[in-house]
Amino acid sequence: MLRIIFFYVPMGTSALLAALTHVIINGVLARSPHPDITISSYAVALSLSFLLDLPMNIVRQASSKFAKDRTSFGTVARLTGVVVVILLTISVVIGWTPLGAMLFHYVFGVKEHLVVPTVQVYQVLAFLYVLTALRSLFQGVIINQLRTGWMTVGMAVRVGLMFAMSWYFIHVGWTDDGRIGAWIFVVGVAIECVVAVAEGLSLRRALPEKREETVTRIPQVLPFYLPLLYSSLFLVLLNPSIQAALNMTQDPTLAVAAYAVAIQLANMVAWFCASVHQIVLQFYAEQRKNVLIVVTALSVLSPSLLITVSSPAGGWLLEGVLGLHGPLLAEVKVLLRYLAVQSCLFPWIDFIAGKCMLIGKTKSIMASKIASVGCSLLLLAVCVYTLPGLNGGIAGLVTAVVAPLELLVLYLWYRRMERKAAQETKAVSA
Repeated sequence: MLRIIFFYVPMGTSALLAALTHVIINGVLARSPHPDITISSYAVALSLSFLLDLPMNIVRQASSKFAKDRTSFGTVARLTGVVVVILLTISVVIGWTPLGAMLFHYVFGVKEHLVVPTVQVYQVLAFLYVLTALRSLFQGVIINQLRTGWMTVGMAVRVGLMFAMSWYFIHVGWTDDGRIGAWIFVVGVAIECVVAVAEGLSLRRALPEKREETVTRIPQVLPFYLPLLYSSLFLVLLNPSIQAALNMTQDPTLAVAAYAVAIQLANMVAWFCASVHQIVLQFYAEQRKNVLIVVTALSVLSPSLLITVSSPAGGWLLEGVLGLHGPLLAEVKVLLRYLAVQSCLFPWIDFIAGKCMLIGKTKSIMASKIASVGCSLLLLAVCVYTLPGLNGGIAGLVTAVVAPLELLVLYLWYRRMERKAAQETKAVSA
C-alpha cells in the first residue's frame, strides 16, 4: 500500500496543483472591472486549447506504457513529433486567419463583441503544444520509473511562479485583459516542462537499449494510441457544444463565466483522481485489493470536497480568495453541486479505463466516450430549448446525468472483453 501511496500522491498532488493554477488565473481576471468579459474570453480560448491538447495527454499514457527502453522511447518521441506538427498547423490557422474568428463565433457561439478578445487570448496559447509535448513525453518516463515526486516538484515551482505573477498583475492593476491570464499560464507550463525534461533525460540515459517488448515502429504503438485519440476527438465536440449551449441561455455571459470558474474548481478534484489508471498499470497485477481501497477512498473524498465548497463553509474560497459575489457566486454554487456527481464516479471510470489499458484493449474507452458525448449533445439541445433559465446549471445537469452512463458502458464493454478472453483461453486449453 505504501508503494502505491508514494507513487500516486505526488501525481495526484501535481494534478491538483495544475487545477489550482487555473483557479489562480480566474482569481486575477475576476478582479477586472468587467470580470464576465475577461473570464469569458480567457475561458473559451483555453477550452479550445485544452481540446487540441488532448492528444498530448495520450502521449503521456503511451510513453508510460511503452517507453521503458531507449528504442521504444525514440519510437514514442517520433509519434509525438508528428502530433505536434499537426497541432501547430491547426493552431496557426485558428490564431492568425479569419477561420479562427468564425470558429469562435459560429461554433463556440461567442458574441461578436467578444470574438476579438477571445482570438487574442488564443494567439498567446497558440504554441503551447510544443511545451506540453515535451512535458508529456518525459513525464511518461518519470511515471514508469516510479519517480513521480519530480512531477510534484515541477508543479510546485510552476504554482509558485504563477502566484508571484498573479500578485504582481493584481498589484499594478493589469487584470482587464484575458491575455494576462494566458501569459501566466504559458510561463507556468514552460517552467514545469523544464523540470520534466531535465529529470526525464537523466532517466532515459539509464534505460536499457532494448527489451523483449520493444516497439521499434510507430504502427506498433497505434493500436493503443488511436482508440484513445478517437476518444479525444469525440470529446472535442463536447466542450464547444457546452460553450455554444451556454451562449444560448437567458444570461449567456453569466453562464459562461460561472461554468469557467466551477469547472476549474471541479478539476482540482477530478485531476487529483485523473491518474488512477496509472496505478492500475503499475500495481494492479500485484496489489489488486490495495488499488481498490485507494479508488474507493477517492470516490468518497472527491464529491465531499465539492459539496463543502458549495456550502456556506466554502465562502472563504469563493468570496474571499476568488472574489465572487452576487449572481455569479450563486451560479457557481449550483454548478458545483451538479459536478459533485461526476466527481464521485470519475475515479471508477478511470479505474476501469486503466484495466483496459493494462490489457492493451482501449476500444472500450472509445465506446464509452462516444456514448457519453452523444448523450451529452442530445441533452444539451433539449435543455437549451426547455430550460434556458438554468443558465450555467444546464452544463452541470448534463454532466451529472451522463457520468453514470459512461461508467456503465465502459464496465459492460470491459466485462464483454473478459468473457471473450476467457472463452478463447478455454478453447485453446481444450
